[in-house]
Amino acid sequence: MSANEEEMAAHLIDGVLGDRLNLAGNPPGLREAVIALAATTLKTSEYEILIRDQLQQLRHPSSTAIPDAYLAYEAAAEDALQHAAAGIRMAMAQNGRIVDAQSFERGAARRLSDDPRLAIRAELARVPRPLTRPHALQWSIAPAPWASDPRNDTLWPPPGLDASVNLRGLPGGSTALARVEAGSHVDWVQVGLIERQRTPRHRYPERPACTIFIGVGLEIADRERPAGSLPFTSLPWQAWTDQWQHVDATMNAVRATAALRTDSWAVTALAESRPAATGLGEPDFLLVPALPIIVALGLEPTAGICGFSLSDRRGPALVGRLWRGHLVHDGSYHPVFPAVDGADLLLRVDLLDRLRGVVGESRFRVGVSVSYDVGEDDTDTTA
Repeated sequence: MSANEEEMAAHLIDGVLGDRLNLAGNPPGLREAVIALAATTLKTSEYEILIRDQLQQLRHPSSTAIPDAYLAYEAAAEDALQHAAAGIRMAMAQNGRIVDAQSFERGAARRLSDDPRLAIRAELARVPRPLTRPHALQWSIAPAPWASDPRNDTLWPPPGLDASVNLRGLPGGSTALARVEAGSHVDWVQVGLIERQRTPRHRYPERPACTIFIGVGLEIADRERPAGSLPFTSLPWQAWTDQWQHVDATMNAVRATAALRTDSWAVTALAESRPAATGLGEPDFLLVPALPIIVALGLEPTAGICGFSLSDRRGPALVGRLWRGHLVHDGSYHPVFPAVDGADLLLRVDLLDRLRGVVGESRFRVGVSVSYDVGEDDTDTTA
């Protein structure tokens, strides 16, 4: 094995598996074994043919972007890890360290295995891009124009974007929140929304990449929130699947209600990125209800196979939705990444009334964060 091949394999393993190896405590010799196995795979003709075919089929000939897909190099890294990890206990035994087989194997698998639960739930929660959003952000329903659109100069920035950038809150309290107008959640209230719209750079003629970011969230506070802050907190995504006692054992209904009445809270949280970025197909965005909201309203994970849903005695009470898709354009270019992706959080209307009774309408604020960027974009390039 040449030094160059080993260096390439080490770079691959650190990028794809580094977090998982760190989380597992970097068992002695495991990283080196994984690198050696991956390097052996990367120099085979089968790997070269596979990765070349994948790139040719999944992206435009003039593109240099990494396709939004599970590619051969990721599979090579995962295969190397699983093969190397299978021999950890035997290697330890050869070095005089004997461990309980079942507990060690179970612990190693938990730390090193690819966890698909978030990705599966995200797929179950995916919906066609909804048009639900506050009236002040209706301009964002028509996504950012493609750089190849001949009308680009007149469409960018979209009318209403510049005015929204200066907003931190919407007037009217909870009445500014959007309501779902059709479908299985008709009349539910959208208490959180996050969406990113992006279009790639265009070289001929030269046009820069464009990105729009929109965030909306219900907040509970006595005064307006600081300019430049997001209307979200952060919380592990497992708040959707675990009993709230497992997320914070110190919380209870009395504490949650008292906190909502006196402290400042964002009703909606952005799911925290996990230290081990595992699970093919995990979403870029996921909104989670803040823990005091879950506890005060007496919500529990919805039983059965579902996406992101919490229920009370009446049934589903709070639902998270996801979407990712492509803009409609003239057909001259086909992207390999979602041009629009986002998530929202829907609350049953009677529970909003109940929450209003706890905190008071005067403490309801609808926070907004809108930003945009024009410039270089490494995601893709269209000729």
